[in-house]
Amino acid sequence: MHGQKRLTKEARYSQQRLEQRKRKAKLYAELSAACLERRREGRRDEESLALIAKLLEMNCELYTLWNFRKEHLEPILKLEGDDGNDEARAVDAAEKELALLEACLQRNPKSYCCWQHRKWVVELHTALPSSAHDASLLDREVGLCDLLLTADERNFHCWSYRRFVCSLHRGKEPESELDYTAEKIAQNFSNYSAWHYRSALLKECNKTTTLRDLEGGGDVAYKRVLPPHVLDEEFALVKEAFYTEPEDQSAWLYHAWLVGHVAETRTTEEVDERIGAEVATMEEVLEVEPGSKWPQLCLARLLSMPTSREDKGRAKELYSALAGEDPKRAGYYRDAMAALDR
Repeated sequence: MHGQKRLTKEARYSQQRLEQRKRKAKLYAELSAACLERRREGRRDEESLALIAKLLEMNCELYTLWNFRKEHLEPILKLEGDDGNDEARAVDAAEKELALLEACLQRNPKSYCCWQHRKWVVELHTALPSSAHDASLLDREVGLCDLLLTADERNFHCWSYRRFVCSLHRGKEPESELDYTAEKIAQNFSNYSAWHYRSALLKECNKTTTLRDLEGGGDVAYKRVLPPHVLDEEFALVKEAFYTEPEDQSAWLYHAWLVGHVAETRTTEEVDERIGAEVATMEEVLEVEPGSKWPQLCLARLLSMPTSREDKGRAKELYSALAGEDPKRAGYYRDAMAALDR
């Protein structure tokens, strides 16, 4: 996990710790053999499921056993089979599965298997008649994400799951999630997931349409174009990140997305004005951090765009300097220079 200290070599290889690991390995081997044998036999009794749950708590990456649990749970959660109308049983089964998954995620908060299985359970749980209009389940899932992202704000598995939950949550406004991303970015600018989520939320919060579209009925074609004041706020936010952590690439990637959005959605005059402002910003950053890679690269790209600030000669100089300062990516910079002559 990010920010977590590692044990010293002496602590990792102490005799006591090695003995504990041997006992755990023996138990794991015996339990694994027993669970996989029951899987082959198709035994879905309570004892088998309890053994499998114990094994998954030890190693939650055994997707075969998660799939076995799905085979057992699916008819229950979909209200099919002999007990098709027993919704209370379905809710109880879903809650127990979520409790197991929470225990597993506490041990391994970045388990692909756990997050995918949790999505599957929550999707079926919220489809039950008693849960369809109950927001408490999804509120609880958002709360779980809050806890895990407090422990590790860059857990992209949790960010992805949060987006999934909020897509199901009718009462969760995108504006509140946008505020949440701002809070997490303020805590740590090096948060790719928060910046990425913000780019999706901004378009959702600022989607617009025309009266003619609304009066026409049917599917409304929303235009997701960020208004000028929102763009000003976002460029100001990312500029703050530049001065705080100029060598961290997450904010620079978000800036590239903002510039691309402007280029795709604004008039020639507006693009020209914005690129001019961003060129000035890069010059300012380079005055403070003259040898920094990212403002040089960003400036080279801005000067390569077809605007009044286009300066291919200066862009080539910047790419050439970067090739010397960053030899591992020298081929990329040479290709970028060659592209300017095409």
